[in-house]
Amino acid sequence: MSDRRSPRTTSDLLLSAVRGRNEAAAALARMLPDWTRAICRRYGLTPGTVDPAHYAHSAGRSFSSWDAAAFHYLAVGSGRGWFPRAGFSPADYRRHNPDVAVAGYEPFAHWLRFGSEEGRDAMAPADPPIPDIRHLLGHRRPDAAQATVDVVMPVYGGRALALQAIDSVLGAATTEAFELVVVDDASPDPLLRSELQALAEAGSITLMENERNVGFVGSVNRGIALHPGRDVVLLNSDVRVFGNWLDRLLAALRTPRTATATPFSNAATILSYPATLCENRLPANVDIAQWDRLCGAIDLPVVEIPTGVGFCMAVSRACLEQIGAFDRERFGRGYGEENDFCLRATAAGWRHVAATRLFVWHRGGTSFGNEREALVEAAQSTIEALHPGYAATVGRFIQDDQLKPARRALDIARIRADPRRKRLSFEKFGVAEAQTPDERDVLEILVVPDIPPYGGQYRLVPKGFCAVPNLPRFGPATPTDGLAALLNDLGVLECGGGNRGAVAAVLGRRLYRALESGFPAEETSRP
Repeated sequence: MSDRRSPRTTSDLLLSAVRGRNEAAAALARMLPDWTRAICRRYGLTPGTVDPAHYAHSAGRSFSSWDAAAFHYLAVGSGRGWFPRAGFSPADYRRHNPDVAVAGYEPFAHWLRFGSEEGRDAMAPADPPIPDIRHLLGHRRPDAAQATVDVVMPVYGGRALALQAIDSVLGAATTEAFELVVVDDASPDPLLRSELQALAEAGSITLMENERNVGFVGSVNRGIALHPGRDVVLLNSDVRVFGNWLDRLLAALRTPRTATATPFSNAATILSYPATLCENRLPANVDIAQWDRLCGAIDLPVVEIPTGVGFCMAVSRACLEQIGAFDRERFGRGYGEENDFCLRATAAGWRHVAATRLFVWHRGGTSFGNEREALVEAAQSTIEALHPGYAATVGRFIQDDQLKPARRALDIARIRADPRRKRLSFEKFGVAEAQTPDERDVLEILVVPDIPPYGGQYRLVPKGFCAVPNLPRFGPATPTDGLAALLNDLGVLECGGGNRGAVAAVLGRRLYRALESGFPAEETSRP
């Protein structure tokens, strides 16, 4: 089940010929209305999706019909960032969902067909309730005397998130002896400072207090230097960890010649999940601890990556001794310091791995506020100057996507673990209707036609289920045994409402024939 893109059609060539050309696109829509309407429908832009009046304001011209406006948007407006309707910015969607751009999808078409169902327009999560300090003090104290690793957590603000992160570390069921080293970088919150001091006095954490704010990198380096004989785990104060997270992370670090190990997370650039490269905003009802348990149960090896990601990164002491700590002089404000460190380690013969059997929640995007994008851009320029070719190396890694098998395995495991019966449906994709009482124990998995550049292929989209964008595309030429294996892995036992039993191979053949014949009703309902 490959992700090969469909061959270019005459419609594709027409659209390409006028792409970016304002007058040419408008003229083609007037001369070939039926053809341009068909192109819009191929992209999923059906009547009502593009608002002609609103788009006309962005484009600075009027349109005679919805399809003329929609075609002009595809050919010109999308690339220029013009709004197809109120509240949707194609430029913002591209920026927040880099995987969509890498795949070649048009942003608005992707949102209509997949993104809305995947929750890509979700609001940023609210801060968690602030844990009671008495609850934190009730955790078993880490065995600092026997510790082999320091978990270093710089803290500045964000009291609710910081206490949540500390709570998750202290409450996790790890067997590895560790010491939780919290570096208070002159926090402006007196209540947070007093709570950290109470935790230190109780022996729950080791507290290092900076007399003045020195920034993230300076705080990290101070924590790293505390115990020169120990490995280190750098942990942001806006994360949550689960179960025996530290054991699994250190198991990945202690593979041959490994400098750093980083887990999957909802917000970790190349290690982001479900969608890669994104800061996935997960719905409030998602059981993130279950995601981590499923990760831990998947038997996958570590994957070599070009750089670790500093939100949760285990670092080898032997590597630190060889190449030194983070570069505070160049990256003192934060962003880019872990990339520079990893590239220096790579040059010294070390490698970096993804800890594929671990998922850590990360709030993401909270540091530095409006300064963030400018800091990231400056850091990228500095890294490229220090390590020429780094951007190209990361680009190749993204294109090769060696982490996709692990993300796909987690997609499958999440669907499989859902207790509801799995039913394959060939209904038209759209907003989920209210389920009757006898259907509430059914997870309906829709067979959804894909859009260019993957026209002619199909994707599986579970209704009302958090995104699973890594499942393979398939089409009429897909081998039956591959489809049967996928459906069996997902636990699909029904098709179109009729019970098929647990014969995945038969269901796979029926799906194959249904794709060839356009999903006729008699094919999907026949026993």
